[in-house]
Amino acid sequence: MTEQQESQVKPQPTPVVNGGKSRSGTLLGGVAILLALGLTGSLYLHGHKSAVAQQGELDQLKLQLAGAIAKMDQSNSKESEQLAAFGKQQQLLQEELKDLQSRVLDLNDKRPNDWMLAEAEYLVRMAGRKLWLEHDLISAITLLGNADERIKALNDPSLMPIRKALAADIAQLKGMPRIDREGLTLKLAALSDQIELLPLSTVNMPEAKIEPDQAVSTNPDEWQSNLKKNWLKFTENFITIRRRDGGVEALLSPQQEIFLRENLKTKLLQAQFAVYREQQALYDDSLEKAQRWLTQYFDTDNSATHYMQTELDKLKGEQIQFDYPDRFKTQAMLEEVLNERLQRILASN
Repeated sequence: MTEQQESQVKPQPTPVVNGGKSRSGTLLGGVAILLALGLTGSLYLHGHKSAVAQQGELDQLKLQLAGAIAKMDQSNSKESEQLAAFGKQQQLLQEELKDLQSRVLDLNDKRPNDWMLAEAEYLVRMAGRKLWLEHDLISAITLLGNADERIKALNDPSLMPIRKALAADIAQLKGMPRIDREGLTLKLAALSDQIELLPLSTVNMPEAKIEPDQAVSTNPDEWQSNLKKNWLKFTENFITIRRRDGGVEALLSPQQEIFLRENLKTKLLQAQFAVYREQQALYDDSLEKAQRWLTQYFDTDNSATHYMQTELDKLKGEQIQFDYPDRFKTQAMLEEVLNERLQRILASN
């Protein structure tokens, strides 16, 4: 066989086009696939872990929610029990109230006059407060009279001793002297307003001594005396001399005059306070000092000063302090009757 024939029989190699590039592309593709698989696996693993954690948190929240719901159920059950207990207590109270109302109505039906008797006892106590605390004699007598009207309306013969004692208390108060406090204080206030108009006393000069007779004697032996008398008559035309015995009181200064009038007003104001407080000693002392200052410092011959002195004399004769009874006889008797009837009612029930 010839060389030409051998060359024709021998298989020819396949030509390779860009052989290096195809091989590198294959490698890159494999690497990319591996990376994608790794990334996918890691993402899956991370997601699985996150899902597991979230599921744990969700389970924990479910447990907490279940505990809270259980606690709420317990509290609601306790509140329901408390409401039920309160309802029972309220029902018991309503029943007791109805029972009490029925008992009160029963007492009213049995002893309707006891309320009027208690009202009379209250009026007697109020009369005592008016008398001992405020020294209001007229109001005390009026309240005792109202109490007597309440007892009279009861028409109960067993209460006649109480009415008798009540009449004795009223008679005792009516027999006491009454004082017009408002009238006395108004008079003292009017006198105080007149103090600024009172004139002060002027300088009191002692009376001049009476000089002996200056007539000239006809006896020649008395020539010296006649000479002296003639000399005195001659000097009288120029200088007049009168002798006076006693001291001359000086006039008050303007400031002293202001103090005097204000002190006099203060004494009259003290007398007004003493009238309402029933302080007889303070009342008499204030008026006495006012009178003494009027006589000592003011013109007693003046009509205004004379009028004030006269009015102060009248006011000094007023009695402003009295001895009131310590307790009414009626009050103890009413308290005894009310306690007796109350014990009787309680015993019957």
